[in-house]
Amino acid sequence: MAERVPKSVLFVCLGNICRSPIAEAVFRKLVTDQNVSDAWRIDSAATSTYEIGNPPDYRGQNCMKKHGVPMSHVARQVRCLAKVLVCLCCSGPWTAVLFLTGTWAGHQIREL
Repeated sequence: MAERVPKSVLFVCLGNICRSPIAEAVFRKLVTDQNVSDAWRIDSAATSTYEIGNPPDYRGQNCMKKHGVPMSHVARQVRCLAKVLVCLCCSGPWTAVLFLTGTWAGHQIREL
């Protein structure tokens, strides 16, 4: 029988101290709660060098604690990319998904 290769997900934002480590922590909890964590490699990284070596922002840490989501991360810059890179960056009501082909899909989002 062939060995199962884990799926990989890399959450990316500018500094890797707010959005991407929160996304990583929440996704990690979801797969752990579903008992499928062995099937996933989960990480997050920054597009910039601004925050390398820093812990997640205290507000994100407080939010994760409030919701019982474990979070342990040190900011790092992205080095290699998977097939699809999901950028967690928004500007006003706009968000975008950047694909490695150099194209992007932007759409307007509603505030919830």
